[in-house]
Amino acid sequence: MKLISLSTEQAPPISVPLRFFAVAPFFLLLAALILAMTAGNPFANIRTPALIAATHSITLGFVTMIMMGALQQVLPVVLGSTLPAPRLLAWLTQLPLISGTLLLSGGFLSGRPELLSAAWPTLGLAFAVFIGATLFGLARASTQNASKTAIVLSIFALIGAVTLGMLMLYGYSMGLPFHYASIATAHITLALGGWAMLLIIGVSYQVVPMFQLTPQYSKWLTASLAPVIFAVLLIKMILLVIDSPPRWAEFIADNLFWLFSIFFSIATLMLQHWRKRRIPDATLQFFRIGMVSLLSVSLLAIATQTLIRSERLQIVAALIFILGFAMSLILGMLYKIVPFLIWFHLFRGGSFLNIPNMKEIIPEPWIWRHLWLHLGTLAVALLAPCWMVAAWLLMLCLLLQGLLLGYTLFGAIAVYRRTLYRLEQA
Repeated sequence: MKLISLSTEQAPPISVPLRFFAVAPFFLLLAALILAMTAGNPFANIRTPALIAATHSITLGFVTMIMMGALQQVLPVVLGSTLPAPRLLAWLTQLPLISGTLLLSGGFLSGRPELLSAAWPTLGLAFAVFIGATLFGLARASTQNASKTAIVLSIFALIGAVTLGMLMLYGYSMGLPFHYASIATAHITLALGGWAMLLIIGVSYQVVPMFQLTPQYSKWLTASLAPVIFAVLLIKMILLVIDSPPRWAEFIADNLFWLFSIFFSIATLMLQHWRKRRIPDATLQFFRIGMVSLLSVSLLAIATQTLIRSERLQIVAALIFILGFAMSLILGMLYKIVPFLIWFHLFRGGSFLNIPNMKEIIPEPWIWRHLWLHLGTLAVALLAPCWMVAAWLLMLCLLLQGLLLGYTLFGAIAVYRRTLYRLEQA
């Protein structure tokens, strides 16, 4: 790993990112339980209340929770910008995010408007504090590179996604006659295609070469990919607010996004093929699964627009994007970053002896077990919308993934605390 370019002296306390990472697995458990509570197949209809509630439990409670924790580590270390009062900032973002996600999921599942009325200001507080602190940190960042550009654009997309999401929640709770279909499309586009996609791209520019020992991404790709994707998203937003936009314009905007997604996935897979170290690595396989999933969902999305339109194929595409792309990459990053953070903070304490190596912090066999479980999850996700047995297996796999990830993360935290106590006693 290349540590020379990292501003490791500006790293926040280890408790800041770890508290976000440690809570996230519980929302996978919650999503599985929500899906199991519904009658029939929750994946058969994209508007099923249980599916909407479980989706937000994963996208907010798992994906966004980990992204928030990772960014509070990435900004100071990779971009050289310290965030104000990191411990206070962590509490002011995490607690409202947890509360708001629970209220939101409960409101969708039960159909109670009062829960949605409480959810949107609570989530609004979490995102307002996080976005304000992040933009403040980015403005002070000493590093100017493609990662910073992609992260800035992802935050702008997040602002739009949060604004539209709160608008819908307010409308639902008050019974206002908004055009919810268009707002929901814009919200999903900015949340998944903007916030999640652009942030993953920006972090990948640093994580893939450093942890996977690959060559650097080509300069033309890093300089242009995130801005071009963001521009396509803006065009998509403009078309959504226009009354009866040209069908050809929507077709081109949608397919351009998926074409650039294909470029990113192929470029990353090629870099991983050229990596210097050929030893089998489970975290690398998580990344490869994520890129293959992105490539697959991009081709599927293009095919459904040009050949056949099917709601069940749309559900499959959403499952592949969230579980196959976003979740795979997040798991791959977690299993690399958490052991590195723990090792680094113990090493920085001044003792060079009796510090566990990264493979002792999270034993590699457990990562391989999670990899195989995740592959099984994706396999049954393909069949879940049309086969009830696969739907139940998907719920079980999500439950097991939450339990396994929680076990490995809390085990790593226990290793850190035991080692720290031993060093302090010595």
